[in-house]
Amino acid sequence: MGKLTKEEEVLLSSFSATSSTKGTFFFYVNALILAVAPLYLFYGVHQMELSESWIVWSVSAVSTAYLLSLACKNQKRLLKHQIVMKRGPAVDREINGKYATDKKMTIKEKEERALFRKNEVADTESTYLSIFYTNTLFLTIMLVSAFFLLANIAPVFNLLLSTTGSAALVAFLSTAKN
Repeated sequence: MGKLTKEEEVLLSSFSATSSTKGTFFFYVNALILAVAPLYLFYGVHQMELSESWIVWSVSAVSTAYLLSLACKNQKRLLKHQIVMKRGPAVDREINGKYATDKKMTIKEKEERALFRKNEVADTESTYLSIFYTNTLFLTIMLVSAFFLLANIAPVFNLLLSTTGSAALVAFLSTAKN
């Protein structure tokens, strides 16, 4: 088996499970914002002072941010193929309409452009959809656990269990096969 050409390497890398730099950046920034936001609730509702519990807040924020970014990456990987399958015909129509009058372009070039466009669309949509899905699931689980299930325990343990536990559950749910 021979070496892959540059175009084949680019095509293979575009369909790999790894996230783009832009997507990874969005995942980490989103996860950090989402991990820090519940701390304000614990400051206001449970009267946790920053000077007394900054270590617990830091541990909670870092572990929650890591687990949420991991969940977003996993969710993106699951959604990307589904989006390619659903958006494929529309992208094919777009590429065919765009290059219908171009007689210099071969059918193979049109197919390659369609593949790259499908991947680009699927990458963008799966990034934003995974962030939305992960955020919604995390916030729902965290709010229910913090203010209903764990309302009667000490605020420090409530913070750790509700935020980190919710992020761990979301990360676990994102590892599904389908």
